[in-house]
Amino acid sequence: MLTSLFFSLPADTEAVAPGEVLCRRSEMPTTVLHLESGRVLRGVLDEGLLRHQLGAIEGPCWLDAASALLGVPCPVDMVADTRVRLRRVPIEAFHRSVSQIPPGARSLLLDLAKGDRQQSELAVSRL
Repeated sequence: MLTSLFFSLPADTEAVAPGEVLCRRSEMPTTVLHLESGRVLRGVLDEGLLRHQLGAIEGPCWLDAASALLGVPCPVDMVADTRVRLRRVPIEAFHRSVSQIPPGARSLLLDLAKGDRQQSELAVSRL
């Protein structure tokens, strides 16, 4: 059910070159990114370079859906490590889709998003 809810959303699909910044720390997301393929590095940019890498993500997966769910800025910078294919889902459409999830599952999803957010904030604070 969740797959059909999210993948029926309107989205622009694009290919992104290695080194391109996909998300900047402290910016409010206007779209939610789904990484279809490729590898993305998470960390903190310093003078345009990802000097503090906190991890890597390989698609398929959502890139910081937690921030979109919670309505808060991205906690880390995200940079394409390889050529990536991603979908940009408008945040309003993402929220409408989440509102269709049964309340118990939605509550669990929000709790998981909060935990993910806390872990990201803790990692950045250690730098």
